[in-house]
Amino acid sequence: MTDSLNVEFTDDLLDWSPDDHDDTGYPDGLSQNDTSEALAGLQGTRDFPDWLWIEPRDWQEVARQNDKFGTWPESYRSRWTNQHPTHECTCHALVQNMEISWNRQRQKSGEQLWLSPLSVYSEATPGRWGGSYMQKTLSIALRRGVLPEHNGPNGVGSQQSIFEHTLNCSSGEKSPWGGPWVRLQDFPEGWKSTARHFRPLEVCNPRSWEEIVCLILNGYCVSVGRNGHAIPYVQIVWRNGQIYAKYADSYELHRYDSKRNIQRGVGGAYAIMTMSAPNSWDNPAG
Repeated sequence: MTDSLNVEFTDDLLDWSPDDHDDTGYPDGLSQNDTSEALAGLQGTRDFPDWLWIEPRDWQEVARQNDKFGTWPESYRSRWTNQHPTHECTCHALVQNMEISWNRQRQKSGEQLWLSPLSVYSEATPGRWGGSYMQKTLSIALRRGVLPEHNGPNGVGSQQSIFEHTLNCSSGEKSPWGGPWVRLQDFPEGWKSTARHFRPLEVCNPRSWEEIVCLILNGYCVSVGRNGHAIPYVQIVWRNGQIYAKYADSYELHRYDSKRNIQRGVGGAYAIMTMSAPNSWDNPAG
């Protein structure tokens, strides 16, 4: 069983960010668009609900319960993605959040769902390079949904036989996620009829680092943008008595943010609390 109160990691995994904040997927010029007020203006978002608040003195006890029962966001995470060398981080953070929310809802019903970050990024950044910001990518997913990717939990290409429309995960170089750059106008004909089944419905907009921690302790993934990079927080841990947020980076590894970095991510932070649910989990797009 995981012991979140006594985690060990090396300092090279702490507070990571790209060397150049302009040549990145979450450039400084775009990150300025991410504020709690702007995020609150999106249809489907809500302020942090009082019933999710956990007093800081109780955080470690709730963490112990999450360890015992496997109710961290990390417990519901299906897989890794790899964006290298693209600027798609905001969309990989979005898709991890959506997939975790999907798995929370379905529990043991139906199959895992693997979604395509590229199916959002191609609209957010039509020129491929240059990145995006949290509010923009979330707003696209809220409005029209996200396509499943070609691959799935049953192997390469396995979701192409399940869904009428799919897309490669990334336009990067790493197999099996990578594939060609696909412009929005080159998406498969009728793709919106599939994407509409996979939309965030209720999104929480935390206004403080403490609310971010409370959401994670309650089992909700929180996606944030900070220091030139966008990431999904999946667990709260302690090292030598200090609190950190653990995240599943879109380079196939876990990294950690200090309290200082969690605070920096507040403006663009969101948690997808519910997803559009199918009539039958065995036929998610039907």
